[in-house]
Amino acid sequence: MGIQLGVHFRNSRLMAYLLPNMNINSKTHGFTLIELLVVIAIIGILSSVVLASLNTARQKGRDARRLQDLKSIVTAVALADSGGAAQAFGGCTGPGAKVNTCTSTPDLSLFKDPSTAVTSAACTTSSIAVCEYSVGQATPVALAAGATTQNWEVCAYLETKSGPLTSDGGRVSVDYNGSIKVGC
Repeated sequence: MGIQLGVHFRNSRLMAYLLPNMNINSKTHGFTLIELLVVIAIIGILSSVVLASLNTARQKGRDARRLQDLKSIVTAVALADSGGAAQAFGGCTGPGAKVNTCTSTPDLSLFKDPSTAVTSAACTTSSIAVCEYSVGQATPVALAAGATTQNWEVCAYLETKSGPLTSDGGRVSVDYNGSIKVGC
């Protein structure tokens, strides 16, 4: 039993000369330890590159959700505003209160930062990490107590810190004018 090469060699010396490194009668097949280690190392390098890219994509996805949440908050407050006298936000009356504590006029209880825990701190004008959306008056002082349907500001923090909205270290806000702006 040997490897069939399509040509019949009668002289074994000729075959040994033409195929010096091939053991014709060997029945063992497989990979050497070095080959297996090289393959495992390549797979490890490729997986680390993919995971790093995936983490960046997740951050960008959470930032997109934050910006969409801010736009939805604008819509919710606009629907709660009757157009007459300003109505105080219900349930979130303290300075820099968490948005999800606003339970009536308007009900913002469903708006929560996509990557924070229940016990995380509310965003402030000096936040440097992911934080819970915060709400307060827009003027005269940002995030002051007593937000109303005609004088309010919501702050959030973007993780990726890239793009035109992150020149203030990732802090962004939206106010009663409805435009998302840099900083809180």
